[in-house]
Amino acid sequence: MVNHQMNPRAQEILDGADASYRMYHTAVIADPDYPALHLAPPVGRLNDPNGLVYKDGVYHAFYQYAPEHPGRDIFWRHAQSTDLVHWDNHRNAIAPIYWYDRNGCYSGSCFLAEDGTFELFYTGNVKNPDGTRETYQNLVLSQDDCKTFERSADNPLISGTPAGYTPHFRDPYVFERAGMFYAMIGTQREDLTGAVVLYSSPNRRNWKFEGEIDFSDPAINAYGYMLECPQIIELQDQITGQKKDVMLFCPQGMSADGERFNNKYQAGYIVGHLNGLYFEVETPFTEFDAGFEFYAPQVFHGSNDGNRALIAAWFGISDQDEMPSWDHRWLHLLTFPRWISLREGKLFQQPAEGLNQAMPLEMQSLDHHGAIEVVEDARVFRVSGELDVETGPVTIAIGDQRGVAFSIEISAHAVKVDRTGTKYTVWGPQRTRTATVPSSTKTFDLLVDASALELFIDEGETTVSGRSFFHGTRRTVQVLNAAGEPAVEQVIHLNAVKLAEER
Repeated sequence: MVNHQMNPRAQEILDGADASYRMYHTAVIADPDYPALHLAPPVGRLNDPNGLVYKDGVYHAFYQYAPEHPGRDIFWRHAQSTDLVHWDNHRNAIAPIYWYDRNGCYSGSCFLAEDGTFELFYTGNVKNPDGTRETYQNLVLSQDDCKTFERSADNPLISGTPAGYTPHFRDPYVFERAGMFYAMIGTQREDLTGAVVLYSSPNRRNWKFEGEIDFSDPAINAYGYMLECPQIIELQDQITGQKKDVMLFCPQGMSADGERFNNKYQAGYIVGHLNGLYFEVETPFTEFDAGFEFYAPQVFHGSNDGNRALIAAWFGISDQDEMPSWDHRWLHLLTFPRWISLREGKLFQQPAEGLNQAMPLEMQSLDHHGAIEVVEDARVFRVSGELDVETGPVTIAIGDQRGVAFSIEISAHAVKVDRTGTKYTVWGPQRTRTATVPSSTKTFDLLVDASALELFIDEGETTVSGRSFFHGTRRTVQVLNAAGEPAVEQVIHLNAVKLAEER
């Protein structure tokens, strides 16, 4: 008989989550740094997105949620939206109240069953008093479009780890190929290097260990001490027309390499073909984002039409919780959802269409200071345009009450960002990303949602995500040339808007 013994602290955990919400939620949403467009926790700490799903016109997002942070009782919380802008963020879906997840409901994925049932696969984390760990892969079901949730009687579906791996064994991603179901799981070998393993199943209940995925690029086999959040999708390259496998994963423990790998942990992808347990790599590991905080990207199940797929990521990094927002009892958020598409082996990223509906851009011009007047003192704003950078770089300077807080220098060869003037610069205030091919003109789309900044360069060939904790309510946006003067002659066109109604 399956052991469904409850966590002895179950009622304490549930009561504590409710109490934290009642006590702090009002302060959270009153924080000027709380976003209007991004999905953020109602209280406490948010981290990895999990179980992202699109079904019948509704986007469902689950995420790891610690309502009593710094306590580590990690839930899955559920939110849903019809436009990816306005989120109904009101329900805890999975709580760490059983023996097999008593120290946290860790990351996983959602698979939509043939009858429309949501199948949530996740890792249950157990820490024993003697310091050892245990890991279990579990299933929760919803048959009413995420109004209620029920644990599978078969839990845990996978107990422990195969020989050769430590209990750092998590993040099941379930997918189907040729009538068979598979689960990718990120793990750590006993020699403390990272790996991805594969399980197979005829019914998503009984799982067979197939083995470890090997990569034709030998460097990947030695990436860091842990590979987290593995996923795989198929996309058709929009330039070549060829179908390719795109595998996403997050190495931990990599060293910085020039402009690359400058965050504490990385999030990236490879492109090629997965045949059995062998991945033939054609595009080497490439970081998703050139900014400061971007981790654990996940694809919305049901969004991939073969040409593009919708993703969201954690707008944060593990072990970086000393943020100004904690004064108001909340931490982190998700990135604005992005469409990814493949062009000559490289992913391009564009914000989901809901952004255009919420913030339709209007043509603007610069004043005599190089400023964009329409976004002055706006908490949430968007600026886009095209720049002539043949004669020199153009800088977009975002100012607050202390001066320039966040600057973006766009040149023919690179984009450089600097958030030295903001209140949060952990893990370095600057990032640079050199263009693959220099260009005399550059397009950009910049979104600032209170303390969240996202930048898309050249139709999303390069993206930059960074938390932007400004001083006070004063905001200015200037577009300047290399001499610090208004870049009127280098602006081909310019559009901007501020959010008229903030939730």
